[in-house]
Amino acid sequence: MNRIETTRRVAATRGPRIVRQVLAAVALAGALPAGAVDPAADANLEQWLLRRLNEPTERERAHEREGHVYVYDGLTDRAVDQALSRHFDRIEYMMFVGTRKTEPEKTAPAETQSETPTESPGCGS
Repeated sequence: MNRIETTRRVAATRGPRIVRQVLAAVALAGALPAGAVDPAADANLEQWLLRRLNEPTERERAHEREGHVYVYDGLTDRAVDQALSRHFDRIEYMMFVGTRKTEPEKTAPAETQSETPTESPGCGS
């Protein structure tokens, strides 16, 4: 048997084995639950996004000046509102998707405030 025939025989036996291994790896990767998310990783990502949004490095600012837009995903509406008011000059380089709605801030009851709230008359009064 010459070298070419030996190479073909080895390739014929290894090929299906490699295909089975790749299919097994894909099956294992797909076996993870869809909702299996590491909360620590999510917290780290959110901290990184907030840092990049509020305190970008000089390199990140240079990318923005070149026209790059960064997509911020999953921040709270409060963080987005704060960033839009504090960094108005950078709005064109920001895109917010998946913004999470938070509860409105609760105000103190009227009895505990120093001034009592007054009601303005309606249109017909």
